[in-house]
Amino acid sequence: MDKLFIPVQGCLLEVVQEQYVDFYKDKERWRYLKKVDTNHKLLSLEGFTDSEQTLIQAIFFEELSERGVGLRLGVTQSVVNKRKAKILAKLRKIIENKI
Repeated sequence: MDKLFIPVQGCLLEVVQEQYVDFYKDKERWRYLKKVDTNHKLLSLEGFTDSEQTLIQAIFFEELSERGVGLRLGVTQSVVNKRKAKILAKLRKIIENKI
């Protein structure tokens, strides 16, 4: 029987057939969902870096002030404000291209 491998953190990991099938079924599902999102003009946080996602989460979902986010991240309020402005510009560009 041939050996089966899946990529994990840049390495190939030998797996049994059930794990192999599950891995690629899940991968195909995510590819399909991404295509559906694109076709329906949905916006996902996956297009943003981890630091951008953290900022979006803190400001818009946890409703922290820029100062509060700055204290949490160890940066000044003005740095948070500049990052927020860049994120909003990126969102604006994405939205304008999808409409």
